[in-house]
Formats: sequence, structure tokens, C-alpha cells
Amino acid sequence: MKRFILAVCVVLVCIGGLMIVSGRLSGDKSTVDKQGTAETPAGTVVSTGAGASGDAVMATEQPLISNEEAFSMAEDIIKTMSLEEKVGQMFLVHLSQLDDARTEDGNQYRLTHRMAGMIRDYHIGGIYLTQNNIGNQKQAKKLTSALQESCTGSALYIAAEEEGGGEFSLSAQVADLKDTGYTTQSEMGRNMSRKQVAHVGQTIAGELTGIGVNLNLAPVADVASDNNPDYALRCFGTEPDHVSSLVAGLVDGMRDGGMAVTLKYFPGMGNVPGEYTETVLEDQDSLMTLRNHNFASYAAGIEAGADCVMMSNISVRKITVKKLPAFMSQDIVTSLLREELDFNGVIMTPPLNDNVIIQNYTPGFVVTEAVKAGCDMILMPEDFEAGYKALLSAVQSGRIDEKVINTSVRRILQNKIQRGILVLEQ
Repeated sequence: MKRFILAVCVVLVCIGGLMIVSGRLSGDKSTVDKQGTAETPAGTVVSTGAGASGDAVMATEQPLISNEEAFSMAEDIIKTMSLEEKVGQMFLVHLSQLDDARTEDGNQYRLTHRMAGMIRDYHIGGIYLTQNNIGNQKQAKKLTSALQESCTGSALYIAAEEEGGGEFSLSAQVADLKDTGYTTQSEMGRNMSRKQVAHVGQTIAGELTGIGVNLNLAPVADVASDNNPDYALRCFGTEPDHVSSLVAGLVDGMRDGGMAVTLKYFPGMGNVPGEYTETVLEDQDSLMTLRNHNFASYAAGIEAGADCVMMSNISVRKITVKKLPAFMSQDIVTSLLREELDFNGVIMTPPLNDNVIIQNYTPGFVVTEAVKAGCDMILMPEDFEAGYKALLSAVQSGRIDEKVINTSVRRILQNKIQRGILVLEQ
């Protein structure tokens, strides 16, 4: 499988003897020519992501970095990081959470001084963009470039949600993004082969990486059911084998196109009726039923190389006994996803600013419980600063072992290295 480099920061920052140069950590000198490429002393050419005009250029294919190499590189970086820096890496937040200043039409199309200061002060690991942040391709490139330049300790995940079409499609909401946004996963499932779905994945990745987005919070890997017809529109189908094939195809395509990919929402909620963002829904299925019906599509996506898995916020009472959201259950996050399905990538929470979370839990509690359960990345807590401070305090007081934080941050950095988001040069 091909790997591509997505360029990032243009600042120079020293970390433990390594230097970030245009988003890459380097121990020796590199030169950047006016065509937007950097050449190391050994002659390896890597893209900086922008030509002389500021337009994005095609990322240059790079040799694959093995799991072992990326693991070692991430471990070396972690040794140089403060606890505050490590905790910050575990948060992926919406731009509006850093500054609520908006234009007259309610959008946020540029990076403000406050946003940049928050990214630096809290060492944030990722930013989530929506149609409120992207007006056109030129503006989006400028925004994502500015975001990466504001980062001083690592490159940012810049995430968006692109399921291919419908309400949860960035390109369907932005007229200037024309390549995707017109084919929902249910339509793909009815009308496309795995090969065709993989091509859609490559198209999605090409469009998103072209504007500086490097992480897609998609696809939905759940199996649909008549119990939840609205949610079924976001799924590939009702047959586990068919869904598994298309999930793997879409992951393959997006990965080949240079995009980091997220499967959602484990352990699956296609069979659960109701609006999951408003109330804690209960899945009455047994663990055996989940294994036989839900897990195959996640296993296929993981096998295809999915970088992240997003947890659900539904309750599986026959596993957790109490009415506990899946992302706060160690039995589901760690025992099932991490150990049984052997997923070694980044596990993230669902959006923690959904009403169902806000109405039932404080930001500090939900963040610390998610980390205790085994989540690596915290997605959009209602009050980011409160969540950050709560997690930092929990580690400082010994309620959460710092080794847990180190492990999560290592997974995040390792993924950023392997996906070309953070490029290390010795």
C-alpha cells in the first residue's frame, strides 16, 4: 500500500535534539527550494505541500516506515515531552472551542490570535473542521496551513467528517468541493462493487488532503437494521459480509490516497432505535450476537489499515451491567476492541459535546473516565479547558498512571509519523 507525505508546520522548533522543519523532525540541515520540496543531505525529496504560489502540490511517495521504526521514533519524542504537552496531544477539538468569534454569517474561516494561542498553550493534538470553517478551496488551504504553523510541538491532526454524501458529508455542504458529497454509504452499498467504493475513497482522500485535511472521521462501519432506518442511510447494508467488504474497500481507497481513516461507532449501533446524540440508548444484544453480527466489519476495516476507531455512546447492558456509554467501559474499549479485535491504533471517544453527554456528565468526569476505559483521543469535550485540566490533575494526583498517558500519546504520534503527518528525519 502506498504511503504519501502531507506537509505541515513551517516553523522550526527544537525537541530533544530533533528539529521540526515544515512539519518534520530533523537532526540535520535541509534545504527548501522554491518549488515547495525539501531535500535532505541523503537526497530524499519530500513535499512541503505548497508550491511557490501557495497552491498545494502532489505529495511525494515515501518509503514505508515500519511499525517498529515509528514506535521507536514516537517513544523518543515522548521522552522529551512534559506532562502538559502529552495531555494536550490527546485532545481533538472544534475550532470554535478555541475562540467563539465568528463572521456575520456565523462562520469561522480564519485562524485568530486566540485560536493560535490556545493551540500552543495547550499543545493540542488535533483540530476538527466543518462547513462553517471551509468556504472554498483556496481559503481552506490558507486556514489549514495557518493551523499547522501555529503548532509548536508536533503536527496537528486536521480532521473532517466525509462519509461520501448526505448530512455527514463536508463536501455536500461546501459548493466548492465538487468531487464527493453526492453518494451516501447506503447508495454505495446498493450500487457499487468493492473496487468502485475504493475509487470513491481515493477521490475523497484526494480532495481532503488537497485542502490540508489529513484525518477523516469516517466511514461508518456498522451493519444497518430496519430498527433504525435513518441511521441505515449511513451504513453500507444489512449483511455483515457485504458491509465488511465495502468497509475494507473504502478504507483501502482512502489510505491509498494518503488519508488517515476512522471506523465508527464501535461496538456498533445499527440495531438500536432512537437518536443517539440525545439520550443514552441501550443495546439489548448479547455479546455473542455482537460478535456474530457487528464485529466482522470492524475487523475487516482494521485489517485494511484503519488508523482510528471511534467508540459509540450507547450502552450495552449485557456487557457493562450498568447503563454506561460504551466509550466509558473498559470491558468494551480495552477487552473487546483493543484485545479481542487486536486493534493497535488510536481509539477515540465520540463527540463529547453531544447533548446526551452534556446532560449526563461533567466535562472533567467524562474525559477522565474515557481515558480510564482505554480511549487515546478525546473528541470535542463541551468545555475543552475543563476536560484538559481534569485529565492533567488526575495524572498529577496518581488517579491515572502517567504510563497510560504515555501509551496513548505514543499511539497518536506513531500514527502521525506513519501517515506522513509528522515526518521525522535524523
